Amino acid sequence: MPDISFKTSREIENKIDILVNGFHQDKSEIIKNIIQTGLQQILTDFSIGQFTRKKVSMEKAAEIAGISIREMIDILNEKGLPLHISEKSIKEDFEAAMK
Repeated sequence: MPDISFKTSREIENKIDILVNGFHQDKSEIIKNIIQTGLQQILTDFSIGQFTRKKVSMEKAAEIAGISIREMIDILNEKGLPLHISEKSIKEDFEAAMK
């Protein structure tokens, strides 16, 4: 696994230390969890943006976010965003989900 290093502020380091002490985990594990959680959120937001701008299908948006089509629909509904799904797209997404 490649190493990544970065400089951070004392404020962020203090917040990480709170999590290290609270969860009794290694600092590197806490930082990996923070990055994974943030990355998931950013990928989801990006894929939603691509979908709402009609750049990608529902299936592709879910794939980008690493979630199921059902989860993507739920997120869009929670955000009150239109699904703008064509009959063709529904059929393609259904067929992809059955694979």
